[in-house]
Amino acid sequence: IETLPTVPCWNYRIITTSYPMKSPAILYFHDSLECMETLFNHPYYADHMMYTPFQVFTSAERVIREFSEWMSGDMAWQMQSELPLGATLCSIIFSSNKTHIMNMCGGKVTHLLLISLANIKMAVQNKASSHAFLLNALMPIIRFIHPVHQMHSVLEAHLFHECLDIVLQPLKVAAQIG
Repeated sequence: IETLPTVPCWNYRIITTSYPMKSPAILYFHDSLECMETLFNHPYYADHMMYTPFQVFTSAERVIREFSEWMSGDMAWQMQSELPLGATLCSIIFSSNKTHIMNMCGGKVTHLLLISLANIKMAVQNKASSHAFLLNALMPIIRFIHPVHQMHSVLEAHLFHECLDIVLQPLKVAAQIG
């Protein structure tokens, strides 16, 4: 049991807004930096991880280049060249989807925020059975009480981005200090 990878613990935060809501907005989330560490340290991905950008050509003349992974792209090369010597480019993928989590008790819905590493080879990452995407956050979907109906979607989008800012804060700090 001691050799099993650790899993980040859940945190929560009650989000307040200046506009009234039908129910409180509660954001449940993992520390996004801990999620990245979990993926980097997982033994299953050790042989399926890319640490440096690479180029693949279809012929010996090196005329036609093949782009099959994030690390084979020009942007990965450019970003890696701007890092200090010995640093590794860590590229993050986010995915979100609106999902029903409780149909029996009022039809609660949330936006699942999934997180993964582009450093994991695509053949492994795209397999659902490899679990390369971790559940990073349950973003609240709240109905606002506002006299102008068109403002509801604006307020919901603002709440979503406010929650994203909270969830991504550890990654923003890591990007600043390295």
